[in-house]
Amino acid sequence: MGHQRIRITRRRFLKESAQAASVLALSTWGLERSSMAAASMPAVRSRPAWPDVVIQLHSAGYAYIVDTRTDTVLATLETGKGAVLGTTTPDGKKVYVGCRAEGQREVVVIDLPGRQVVKRVETGNRPMHPLVSPDGKWVGINHWGLDGGKLRCSFMSTADDSIVKVIDLEVSGTPKGVTSMHNSWSLDSRLFFSLDRVDNRLVVINTRDWSVKTLPLPSPPHYPVLSPDGKELWLVHEGSDSVKPGIVVYDITKPDLPVIAQMDMPLIGEDAVEAHHGNFTQDGTLFLILNRGPARDPRGREVAFFDAKSKRLVHRLTTASTGVGHAYNTPDGKFAVVTNYGNNVITIMDLKELKTVKDIRIGERRMGHVAFTRNGKWCYVSNEDGNLYKVDMKRLTLVKRIETSNQPGAGQVLNVWYNVFEELPR
Repeated sequence: MGHQRIRITRRRFLKESAQAASVLALSTWGLERSSMAAASMPAVRSRPAWPDVVIQLHSAGYAYIVDTRTDTVLATLETGKGAVLGTTTPDGKKVYVGCRAEGQREVVVIDLPGRQVVKRVETGNRPMHPLVSPDGKWVGINHWGLDGGKLRCSFMSTADDSIVKVIDLEVSGTPKGVTSMHNSWSLDSRLFFSLDRVDNRLVVINTRDWSVKTLPLPSPPHYPVLSPDGKELWLVHEGSDSVKPGIVVYDITKPDLPVIAQMDMPLIGEDAVEAHHGNFTQDGTLFLILNRGPARDPRGREVAFFDAKSKRLVHRLTTASTGVGHAYNTPDGKFAVVTNYGNNVITIMDLKELKTVKDIRIGERRMGHVAFTRNGKWCYVSNEDGNLYKVDMKRLTLVKRIETSNQPGAGQVLNVWYNVFEELPR
């Protein structure tokens, strides 16, 4: 039963999804319809720079800058405890890292070309996951802990790394662990999407007037993903004892952000249940959602594929990885590399055939995160053993271990700017 598959012909769905919209319409509540029409013009953005280095973050409080041309460690920088998640600017010149360990309050600013920490900015209680806006002007920051009993979102200017706005939201529930998780932006950098896991709400902040909208969710929210055309927000919620994990889809072209679809994961043969991340394929036709299982029991193995246009389940598969949580598209869109929380196996999936093509055992502990070189030839994978591993994406083989920390600890590896965790430029 655990290996049963549900599948509808992908070719049919590709044909249905071929005509993608090119006009971006973003919601602006409190404004007239004429203002909304003006906002629907596509944002003019240059293609993000893709540095020839990767930055490996380590929970012990270090960042390692590794040259992808020579696989040498160019710099070891001190960040802060729990500094495992970060973001780059679209021009590739800065990295912002949140220090989320207990007692930490700073976002660390790294000058990437200069290979040095240039500033430390206090933003709130345990900065979770900083994220730079598509236009490169803002850094939106959510927080693991509450400040004065309130959920905080802070905003920095990338021009001088100063705090420009702090928004504290009232919550009515009692925190159970992390109070927020990940963030994303609308393509015109107008709307910042964050998560309230105390009261299970989507938080939407309009950076034009700093107004705030909150929308209820059926279970703890984890991961908000903007559709490639910028018209929809797909939000992964984890599930609970009474609610299946799945996706809530919002229409963000309308002021009230109505829910236009809700989909549950199939969860065939799954013994541990908790949805983690999700992402669109590079061509925007499919959305992948992964079942990790709870943090205390990371045995989930299901990856479910939904058609982006019809919102229908078209396929699901079971991986050799356990506790699957992250699916990273290759730059050419042919494969997804799945990392996990349960073992040291990465699963590589063919996104045209929708099947597993290779399982690769890497490192000594559980898997971490992935970054690719611009040409897609090499994949760099972090492992909880503290080191970095290089995979040849043509041969799908492990080719090298790059010693960085060499001590236990998980952390992100990143290079090019993204709007959500595993997204690459399209």
